[in-house]
Amino acid sequence: MMIVIDADAHVEESPATFSDKYLDPAFRDRRPQVVRSDGRLYWRVEDQIYPRLVGRACHNMGTPTNYQGEKSFYSAAKPETVESMEISDPKARLKDMDAEELAVQVLYPSFFLVHPLVADPTLGAALCSSYNRWLADVTGSSDRLQWAAVVNLDSVAAAVHEVREAKKLGAVSVMILGTVGERLLDHTSLFPFYEAVAEENLTLAVHVGWSCPPLSNLYDHLYPSTVIPFLIPVLMGFTSLLSGGILDRFPNLRVAFLEAGCLWVHFLLDRLEHRFAFTTRFGKSIPETAPRAACSPLEYMRHGNLYISTEVEDPLLPQVLNLLGEDQIIFGSDMPHGDRERFAVRTFQSRKDIAESAKEKILETNARRLYRI
Repeated sequence: MMIVIDADAHVEESPATFSDKYLDPAFRDRRPQVVRSDGRLYWRVEDQIYPRLVGRACHNMGTPTNYQGEKSFYSAAKPETVESMEISDPKARLKDMDAEELAVQVLYPSFFLVHPLVADPTLGAALCSSYNRWLADVTGSSDRLQWAAVVNLDSVAAAVHEVREAKKLGAVSVMILGTVGERLLDHTSLFPFYEAVAEENLTLAVHVGWSCPPLSNLYDHLYPSTVIPFLIPVLMGFTSLLSGGILDRFPNLRVAFLEAGCLWVHFLLDRLEHRFAFTTRFGKSIPETAPRAACSPLEYMRHGNLYISTEVEDPLLPQVLNLLGEDQIIFGSDMPHGDRERFAVRTFQSRKDIAESAKEKILETNARRLYRI
């Protein structure tokens, strides 16, 4: 009997995430604080306020949920309870999962979908460590709640250490965004991080998020900011990993590209295939311009270790399945974020243009293989 593995759900952080139980004592006087301003709730992190809903580099990070019993403007309209959103009561989240026919969830953060959160890499690393220890603790009583660790790649050495610790804590994945600020994901400084992820047999998840400040800073209105600087870094990450030789150096790395849907797959693969052939020819005359990757993008996709999440309503999913096959597409509910499709499994199961074999793989088999669940 098929069960549904939700490959990309979320937790919404709370003051407990950065409490004394989890945060390094050296950074406790700099911990993120929930504050109230203009009738809304925000995180104060050093001298910055998050989410930044208006102005340059605006974004709608979906946390905090509440402060001293007062719900935030994000959480007030959501069907889930605060206990479910924050996993302060795992049973509350399991109840919401049961209602939507979700057997297992792999949990990703909300707070860490913006980069950089802080200027000090040591503080950034401490916040990641606190989050990972907290999430391991609150999910530890249920094997239905799996989780992804976060790392601060502004300090690669600290990120490598955190990968090792996250494996010990029980993480199944390590989340990064599509760029590391102004560094692309094929930057040589990141190689020790990829080596650690591969050695620990963890999944590498490239998640949507506002990760590229030059791109984010172009936007001062929330509507386009939730499209271009939020989504495009995933495509930048995909391009970097497939074109930069990372998959040759670390051939066993399993990588998922999350929450950008799958409508971009044909366009980007077509352009990458075309330019791979072009620069291969060009490189015969000017060797410095030859591709750094040993294979074309479609060849890498056919190796079977790259996975792409789909939205349940993606109209081009049948064509993506024709291009890639049934074995590399996964499903994520995005629970409890406010713009998600509720009862998504039911919606997906009702589609007539997707084969039953593909539905089973997308809802269970592929995620089980991706995360080694």
